[in-house]
Amino acid sequence: MKTNGSVTLPEKFLTTFAREILTLLKKAESVCCMFTCGGGKRTVYKYFLSQVDVIKQVFGNLYNKTIFVYVDPDEVLNVSSEAYLRLILDNLIPKMTDKKIKVISDSLIKNPLILIKKNLENLVAEDWHIVIVLNDFEFTFSLPPSIYLNLESIISIDKSKISYLVLSTINLVDESILRKLSNLRYVISQNIRYFPLLAEKDTDYLINYFGKKINFNVSKELSQILYKTCGGYLQLLKYSLNVLHNNGQQNLKERKKLESYLLNNDQIKIVCLNIWNNFNEKERDAITAIVTTGNFVASQKEEVNYFLKLGLVKKSADKKYCVFGTLFEEFVKSKLPKHKLIYNASTKKLHYGGQSCEDKFSYQEFKLLVYFINHENELVTRDQVAEAIWGKLYPDKYSDWSIDKTISILRKKLDHLGFPSKHLVTLKKRGFSFSNP
Repeated sequence: MKTNGSVTLPEKFLTTFAREILTLLKKAESVCCMFTCGGGKRTVYKYFLSQVDVIKQVFGNLYNKTIFVYVDPDEVLNVSSEAYLRLILDNLIPKMTDKKIKVISDSLIKNPLILIKKNLENLVAEDWHIVIVLNDFEFTFSLPPSIYLNLESIISIDKSKISYLVLSTINLVDESILRKLSNLRYVISQNIRYFPLLAEKDTDYLINYFGKKINFNVSKELSQILYKTCGGYLQLLKYSLNVLHNNGQQNLKERKKLESYLLNNDQIKIVCLNIWNNFNEKERDAITAIVTTGNFVASQKEEVNYFLKLGLVKKSADKKYCVFGTLFEEFVKSKLPKHKLIYNASTKKLHYGGQSCEDKFSYQEFKLLVYFINHENELVTRDQVAEAIWGKLYPDKYSDWSIDKTISILRKKLDHLGFPSKHLVTLKKRGFSFSNP
């Protein structure tokens, strides 16, 4: 395992991933690598910076005619396209100087893009290959759309000698994002690679590594519990171990106590919140559907496929879907409206406070409650209630006594569930009205 700086993932795991990426870059093909937020992107970036031997092995003789330019937006002085392009130029020039290649500079040229292109044209003419590593590519979303035209014009100088390695924690092949990228989308989508969460054996290795760093002896049983609670999520594992080591020793023996203790810890909440906030609205809806129903609707297939490739979602033997760990699962449940009834039409499931509750109602009560939810804050007549209960046969089966009895039972069951029945209101001589708080 590498221990330089913050590089803490198993070396074999990193090397395998790096070789696959470098093999593509050697052929001057651009690569887009997608990571989970806090799932190892910074580690991989630093690994690429330090592992000259691995690069040499893959590139062979071509290494001596290749320049790697590393661009990290943390070094940008202000949020503008000019500053971002200046950063690329400022990282290119030292690399050229190190190789004793003449740098083209002109104090009269204020546009960094012009100088970048002039120097790259010179390098290409002399048969140099250039790999530009764009870390935290999502930073470009804060820049004008013209930045993508600029980046595409750079690689278009010679796509047989210039390539990009793009690192991001955002799904860059989402249709809404690809549309923004102009022709750069063809570069971004040339080779897509996903950096998944760790498998259990790699997680064990990482837990032991973190444990030794803080003098915390992690038992096999605790390691298994941590994998179930945190999955292979690097940041969650690291913070969970620190929290347990510092204050949670009394909670180590019982899984439920351990989960509860970690979930109520502010640091763990922040890590889970960061994961959640990194999702767009459609991704949050897909995660919520999986947590509440174990499934998803057809329109969420693209988001779920993305999660599966990153290991954020898993498919069990019974064909149910679940998120990577129970800590994040409970966090998602805590984000659900606590006092709202939620009906999922695709799965026919009813949820309250994150728990399914359709089994609490008879078939007729369930149909009526779903009808009320779908007609929230509307006047529902007694005829509509009858149709919801008995369907098309309601004219023959209509009974005011049966309607009042069903409404009465429904109110009692809602109160027992914890949902205030006062939200199901009788409107005298008109019908009923239902509201979700």
